[in-house]
Amino acid sequence: MAIAISTEHQVKNELSLVAQREYVALTSSGSSALIVALKASNIAPGSEVIMPAICCPAVLFAIQMAGFTPVLSDVSTTTFCSTLADIEAQVSDKTKAVVAVHSYGIACDIKAISRYCKSKQLLLIEDACLAVGATTNNQPLGSFGDVSIYSFGYDKTLALNYGGAIFTNNAMLFSAIEATLNVNDFFCYQLNDGNIQRLKSALDELSDFTAKRINNVLFCHQQLQTEHISKPTIDVDQPLWRYPLLVNGDRESFLAKADANNILITSHYKSLEILKTGTTLPHAKYISDHVINIFVRPETPQQQIEDTVHFINEFAQ
Repeated sequence: MAIAISTEHQVKNELSLVAQREYVALTSSGSSALIVALKASNIAPGSEVIMPAICCPAVLFAIQMAGFTPVLSDVSTTTFCSTLADIEAQVSDKTKAVVAVHSYGIACDIKAISRYCKSKQLLLIEDACLAVGATTNNQPLGSFGDVSIYSFGYDKTLALNYGGAIFTNNAMLFSAIEATLNVNDFFCYQLNDGNIQRLKSALDELSDFTAKRINNVLFCHQQLQTEHISKPTIDVDQPLWRYPLLVNGDRESFLAKADANNILITSHYKSLEILKTGTTLPHAKYISDHVINIFVRPETPQQQIEDTVHFINEFAQ
């Protein structure tokens, strides 16, 4: 255990450098990080927490498990993230926090959202679970919120099948985070040599992994040329989780054709409005019905990416 504890300090220091945050705590998952961040924030139970309708359902469930009420905001059809206007439209007297998600690893307008939350005294939790290693205007995603969270779970941009992290620059809030972790082992990172060493190795390789993702994203963005799709608005330095785009025609028949040709294309995410009765979010609904994703992981073979792009250019309609 002494080796693990020693390496734990190294890992936390490396994570602090990646996110440019002063304090970091390790958790069992990204969902655990979000739950702990909310529980430690001193927000009244039952308060409303705004989140985007297009993201991993675990965000919604984590808000509920922490004892709060998730309120869905619409999203942009060009960035797949909630804009400040989308968030403002959902703010009420019961709103106490905003979870700003960098959907698919695409940077949301986090600076504008941060300024707004400060002006309204709303807690801002920056969800960078799909954006570890990404930056916007040379500032790391995960460095903006009152609290920010990472995930190291399956298929994330830093994928270890296990673990997460919480970051903040607020000493009092960090003390509350540590206190919350101390009373609930379920949320805590399992400190052993294997877990810590895997995390350290992944952090050592993060720069190379990020560069490979960026190259794969740029290839897709430049080579996708058909008029039958809508590409996202992205910065040139975004190492996305997967490359998302919209098929303007019948997505389901297109996906069936892709499957028949052994082309691996996914269709995350469905709009979470289907889980909230009476919620109507038109942009999220359109994305839900038309989005497809291309794998751009560092280990994804270049030939697979080329074949996928060629197929989309030829058969999307």
